[in-house]
Amino acid sequence: MKWTEDIQGEIPVQALMEYLELWDMLEDISVQEGIPDRHIWRLSASGKYTAKSAYGALFEGALSFAPFERIWKSWAPPKCRFFMWLVAHNRCWTADRLARRGLPHPDHCLLCDQEEENIQHLLIGCVFARQFWYDILHSIGLAALAPQSDVSSFDDWWDKAVLTVSEDARKGLNSLIILGAWTIWKHRNDCVFNGATPRLSTALNLAREEALLWSLAGARGLSPIHSS
Repeated sequence: MKWTEDIQGEIPVQALMEYLELWDMLEDISVQEGIPDRHIWRLSASGKYTAKSAYGALFEGALSFAPFERIWKSWAPPKCRFFMWLVAHNRCWTADRLARRGLPHPDHCLLCDQEEENIQHLLIGCVFARQFWYDILHSIGLAALAPQSDVSSFDDWWDKAVLTVSEDARKGLNSLIILGAWTIWKHRNDCVFNGATPRLSTALNLAREEALLWSLAGARGLSPIHSS
């Protein structure tokens, strides 16, 4: 490369800086005759490329979504896990979301007829839902985990509930909570679209039927529910 007296007139400053930076990087590297070059992948301990290390680098620094593991690594069917993903992101078509878009919606929660409906109320704040959770959890000896009237966040309640059981039992409890939330949602939809009357006994029977099907499909730990 030929240098002129007026460097800035011939070479952009940025290019010069990059050249000098590259020079510093290569200054301590010596090429040895007879030794072939090899590629080193610095994102893995072995120095070899792996798709896993590249995928991890792609999301380095990103925020992880806390509930993902207990949702996607449960025994619940895919449609139920997807529903819980919508719950976690507040994307369910409850009355509050319908109202924000000017769509027809019930004035009050159809299960209790006491408060306006949103997904937090429907799954954890409604007196119907709290009694449902108590009965379901009572059937496996965990009635103490049932949500109380001062609990307002379904995700917070779920997070605290699974921490009270052993690690081996968490997958079963996660599956049970997904089953319960899915049952409440189905019963609510039956009331909205089919004019059904909200009945706790109906919801509990529906949960037992679902638990039986899930158990037959391999969801261990749910047998006490459908046999209660």
